[in-house]
Amino acid sequence: MIAKKTLGKLDVNGWLLFIAAIVLLGCLLKPHMQLPKPVYHWMIVLDITQSMNVRDYKEDANSMSRLAYAKQGIRTALRRMPCGSKVALALFTERNVTNIVRPLEVCSHFGALDETVAGLDWRMAWAADSFISHGIFDAIAQTKKIDPNMRVLFITDGQQAPPGNPAYMPAFEGKPGEVKGAILGAGNVEKSPIPKLDDQDNITGYWELEEVQRYATFGMARVQSALEMEHQQIENQHGRNAPHGSNPAAIANANLSGLDEVNLQTLAKTTGLEYQTLTTTHGIADAMHAKSMLIWQKADTDLRPVLGFFAVLMLTLYFVPNTYKQRFFQYFKFRRNK
Repeated sequence: MIAKKTLGKLDVNGWLLFIAAIVLLGCLLKPHMQLPKPVYHWMIVLDITQSMNVRDYKEDANSMSRLAYAKQGIRTALRRMPCGSKVALALFTERNVTNIVRPLEVCSHFGALDETVAGLDWRMAWAADSFISHGIFDAIAQTKKIDPNMRVLFITDGQQAPPGNPAYMPAFEGKPGEVKGAILGAGNVEKSPIPKLDDQDNITGYWELEEVQRYATFGMARVQSALEMEHQQIENQHGRNAPHGSNPAAIANANLSGLDEVNLQTLAKTTGLEYQTLTTTHGIADAMHAKSMLIWQKADTDLRPVLGFFAVLMLTLYFVPNTYKQRFFQYFKFRRNK
């Protein structure tokens, strides 16, 4: 009788070790399966205009530019994205958004995505102007064409250069909320000088007001009648060539840059996007992992975590005292016979 009980105990422990070993061996095969899971599809658009070089973030007591802070946040977000998620990368400057990386699965192409983000630079800008509303509208239009389920994340300080005139602002032609996503406002609301950088990103000076005032001669002109143009000449204004007028107050601080939350919140409301202020490097990951942004779809799923958990469970049961295991099996046998 004693020998039989001992044999029974050894049988249970032996089976637990056997199952754990089989499961662990299965992990070596790297099993995958297409299973429904929550994933995220994002088009990340990063503003690389010169105002993003303003160093009004602090990281470990060191000043960090808005661009560097945003890049660090994007790289953190990529590490937290679940496998099966896709990310596209795009840059904004002047009026347009340029897609530089088509949607890639984050786990299979993490190295390429991370390296690309690390290499993004303000020198990639193809123009000095920054028409934020045009950029956001263009980003939404492009995102919709790439994938109906793709979300757009637009990271910018909202700096309009040259300063926007309400009379020339474009109208949003899309349907608000049709494309989900968020606008992340980068920087401090308090305005700071816009730095000039050398080829090593060292500050060599700051833009002076006289250097940027010439942008007042540019604008988004509208068609005017001869009577309007004649009236503006009489009033000593410059009409189409200078939509802000002579010595406009709108460009009095054009050499300074601060987070324009009012403009970005207005654009978010107009387009149906969410607005958040980027206050921590984890803010980008938090925005990208919002429940309202996830998509349920079949995706390639690594089964090793599940198998590993099962193996740990078997080994845990192996170390449970035999008396408890005996009671469990006796209870189970009693319930089955009943």
